[in-house]
Amino acid sequence: MADKSTPAKKSPAAKRTSFKTVSEASVNSPAARASLDKTDERGPDLGTQARAKAEKLADQAKVAAGAKADDVKDKAGHRISDTADTIRNAGREFGADSYQAYAADYLADSLNKAAERIRTHDLEGVALEASAFARRNPAVVLGGAALLGFAAARLLKASDSRGRA
Repeated sequence: MADKSTPAKKSPAAKRTSFKTVSEASVNSPAARASLDKTDERGPDLGTQARAKAEKLADQAKVAAGAKADDVKDKAGHRISDTADTIRNAGREFGADSYQAYAADYLADSLNKAAERIRTHDLEGVALEASAFARRNPAVVLGGAALLGFAAARLLKASDSRGRA
């Protein structure tokens, strides 16, 4: 006589069959089928919409980055022009006919030309021009850096002596 209190164990094949039956039943129900059909219909549209939105956001980011780069480029050009004016004024302190004044004027003119290029050209082109110039004329770059250092020291010394007076 069999014990009726213990449930009968299902074989692994029976478990697979019952899972398959439940799965098929849930997919084959009218509500599930309608939901899947809607998803299948909207899937390509959602992908297209997402792609279009991503492209729009990327375009907006490019425009914003370009505007920011132009602003930075203009500010850099103006600062370089201001530096050129400072160098020219510092060179005048050495005397009008001195070599230092001539070199300061030459450097200031070069900086003004560079500032104009920065304001009117794209940044990549300016960077390539600057590195090419530095490779062709390392002595000018080193001389300009030294002159700038001397001019800065002179200005600092002059401002320090005015502060003590």
